[in-house]
Amino acid sequence: MNVLCVIPARGSSKRVPGKNIKLLLGKPLIAYTIEAALREKICNKVVVSTDNADIAAVAEKYGVQVVRRPAELSQDTSAIDDALRHTVRTLEQQENYKTDIVVMLYANVPIRKDGEISEAVNKLIGGDDFTAVVTAYPVSQRPEWMKKVEPETGTVSSFLGPTDVYRMQDLPPLYLFDGAIFAIRKEVLMETENQRGAYAYLGDSVSMLVHEEEYAIEIDDRDQFDLAEYYLRKLGRGWSED
Repeated sequence: MNVLCVIPARGSSKRVPGKNIKLLLGKPLIAYTIEAALREKICNKVVVSTDNADIAAVAEKYGVQVVRRPAELSQDTSAIDDALRHTVRTLEQQENYKTDIVVMLYANVPIRKDGEISEAVNKLIGGDDFTAVVTAYPVSQRPEWMKKVEPETGTVSSFLGPTDVYRMQDLPPLYLFDGAIFAIRKEVLMETENQRGAYAYLGDSVSMLVHEEEYAIEIDDRDQFDLAEYYLRKLGRGWSED
């Protein structure tokens, strides 16, 4: 079985220019994801999908293949699943590499739980009915208690309508997908190409691996670099060339 790991990394970060190769404890941000993918042997091919020459150079320095992503798939409005399909097709056309499972790892997630990539893939392989396995973390901010402003009156109302529940423990647990790990059956990814609903590319039978929030840090602004540095040191993963 061919398990392809794809690390998508665009060069045009608006809030933090050069984010994916910005140094975090002396190492480019994307390097943490590359090393996590290489450390677990379950992926027999690891590639970075990028439109940026500097990101490509860092990826090659850390020992992985680069698939150059075309400009039309690298815009702010581009769908991430289209980049995955492009990578799958490029490898099949150029190398006759036949993908069975696609593992997507976001480049801006520097902390992953050891063994969790393999756990996600094995859960997908072992669950015949699963179309994808995704990491997630529990949410503490409940939508039942969130408010919205009515545009006509300017008054506040409940986002989900009235509720009689006041205690957290009386509510069912809720989770948010994060960018740590997405393991997807290749046929599901390709068959959902024309579907544009949220997470449609994961199919209709998705399972989760739930982990702590420190394994779900997605760096999108400068303050999150500080947060990631704190957790890297806390977990004993701090590293520097100095």
